[in-house]
Amino acid sequence: MRGGADQVNVRSKPLNELWETQRERSTPRTMRLMFWIALHLGRDFTRLLLYPIVAYFLLTGGAAAGAARRFLRQALGREPTLADRVRHWYAYAAVLLDRVFLLSGRSGSFAVEIEQEDTVLEATRHGRGALLLVSHFGSFEVMRVIGQRQQQLPLRIVLDRQHSAALSQLLDALNPALASGVIDASQRGPQLALVLKQALDQGNLVGMMADRTRTDQRAVTVRFMNRPAQLPEHPWVLASVLQVPVILAFGIYQGDNRYRIRFELLAQRVVLPRTNRLAAIQGYAQTYADRLETQVQAAPYNWFNFFDFWTDEISAN
Repeated sequence: MRGGADQVNVRSKPLNELWETQRERSTPRTMRLMFWIALHLGRDFTRLLLYPIVAYFLLTGGAAAGAARRFLRQALGREPTLADRVRHWYAYAAVLLDRVFLLSGRSGSFAVEIEQEDTVLEATRHGRGALLLVSHFGSFEVMRVIGQRQQQLPLRIVLDRQHSAALSQLLDALNPALASGVIDASQRGPQLALVLKQALDQGNLVGMMADRTRTDQRAVTVRFMNRPAQLPEHPWVLASVLQVPVILAFGIYQGDNRYRIRFELLAQRVVLPRTNRLAAIQGYAQTYADRLETQVQAAPYNWFNFFDFWTDEISAN
């Protein structure tokens, strides 16, 4: 593991309030129009509209655009050029557009390479599911390709419906059956654990974001790209209760219609001893941060956390 954290377990800082309070900028009417254009006029035509959308976000992005620029400065080790910034926002817009096709079951036009698929198959061969830890890096929706290839591996997602209203509306509109299977992350700890256990016992892969904390959650401080950042504690607590394999999943956009999915086994079981519980949580979170960092450094334009991610950025403001 890279350097230890300065702080093992704390309440979420204003860092997390930044992304929680950011308003979703797409209105339901705008989203419905984009859905109609994408599904009726096709992906190639709709991608042409991404250029004015990218220009709009660059010009009016405000805090999000500033955070994206600071991230690129850190990831690239230099001041990002306008071309870098356009490429970053274009990747984000392209992945959002592809959600429409992936969620509506139109994945046949995508070229998807899967690395270490056996990791998932081996973890679930005894009939129970596995916990997939994902992040706001690349595409989560492209993970559904493995569920379509392997019919015995259905995928359910854990989603805070209240905060992710736009995505919830997208799911409801494009795939009501899929929407009905969403596990609401706003449920209380014991209730959420029970729902997750039922899904895992039925052999589902359960996807959960592990790179953002809410203000009502406990957080752990890790080193990410040589700077302090906070990650949520609850994925590791839930994993220790559920006692299923924990797999890291990355859906990396590679341009045009190409994606690469990579699976990495983090632990067959998460164990949190009573005597050093907090240190164990910090260890698992740091391992996750290290693995995520490796992927982010290899494909920095896939980073879609458009807020000040590092805690030292917040303290400097």
